[in-house]
Amino acid sequence: MAGGVQLVVFDMAGTTVHDDGMVLECFVAAAGHVGLRVSRDELNDRMGASKRAVFDELARRQAGPGRDEEARALRDRGYEAFCAVLEGAYARAGVAPIAGAEGVFARLRSRGVKVALNTGFYRRVTDIIVEGLRWRDAVDAVVCVDDVREGRPAPYMIHEAMQRCGVHGVDEVVVVGDTPVDMLAGRNAGARAVVGVTSGSHPAATLRRFPSTHVLPSVRELPAMLDRLGRLGS
Repeated sequence: MAGGVQLVVFDMAGTTVHDDGMVLECFVAAAGHVGLRVSRDELNDRMGASKRAVFDELARRQAGPGRDEEARALRDRGYEAFCAVLEGAYARAGVAPIAGAEGVFARLRSRGVKVALNTGFYRRVTDIIVEGLRWRDAVDAVVCVDDVREGRPAPYMIHEAMQRCGVHGVDEVVVVGDTPVDMLAGRNAGARAVVGVTSGSHPAATLRRFPSTHVLPSVRELPAMLDRLGRLGS
């Protein structure tokens, strides 16, 4: 495939940003606060998706057919609770990178490969993380769910990152994430490689059931993987 890799699109929480289950716990707390009946496993299955869309889906399920107003009210209460809990959690705990992530960004960019972040978080939390890590100048683009018409598994955040980075061909793009919806979004975007990492919310066995082309322990192994495949220049 001519041209080699020109862009790597990384997920944030669990992939490049240390999570340790915090986002899932915020989901669980918010759902419980508003009386939304959902299991921890169901919430974990939806990690990486638009947070508002998750509450919309679950609220509609609980309210039942023909009860749109009730569903919307439950969705809004749940989402507002989640935002408050999540922002409070980051304020208390701060943010930290996955070990080696910053070095991977630098190594890729030194070889002329653009680096983008994409996330199912809304803009305020995205900015809290990026500014907290001082990553604004460490990457070429940051795309969040507020920037597109629909979040994962739709491919729009990846395509938006391509547009911002001036990359035209999907066969020049690698997508990296830690959730099934990351894998689906990468497949739906037509990415050249879709790489799952087990540093976040799902084990290798789960990621391999979805359209990943590779599964790695963490982003630290990504440059070596691409080198072995001859996908980066010397």
